[in-house]
Amino acid sequence: MRAAYRGVEFDIGDWHREDSVVTRAYRFALDPTPRQARDLARHAGASRVAFNWGLAAVKANLGQREAERSYGIDASALTPAFGWSLYALRKAWNQVKGEVAPWWPECSKEAFSSGLDQLARALKNFAESRDGKRAGRPFGRHGGCQSTPL
Repeated sequence: MRAAYRGVEFDIGDWHREDSVVTRAYRFALDPTPRQARDLARHAGASRVAFNWGLAAVKANLGQREAERSYGIDASALTPAFGWSLYALRKAWNQVKGEVAPWWPECSKEAFSSGLDQLARALKNFAESRDGKRAGRPFGRHGGCQSTPL
């Protein structure tokens, strides 16, 4: 295989593949002003608030539905399931953000969205592990892989 660089042709050999990708990483040191440091901390906190709210909402919904099943309530009459997708989490967050985080206008909406995105990915990974769709031991009661309190 031949290639050209700045008008010079050369042989790149058999090792080169057309679909190969080169990834480069750069590391930059941040030196924020006190105001910028406060804003960075605020946005990181906003992400955690949204993540924790979403996780609590999902767990409360699962607990409610489990309790209703134990009372013998028919499946069609159960509390509606809480969506685990980013879309569903963002839609629910937008309905309650004024109560949960009254300071939300001070932060970028993407700060909250990133926390919800991380939660949606974590819940998807959890469900796939529990269902045996991910590599490794399944997570859950019978999978042997449990969270350990610190």
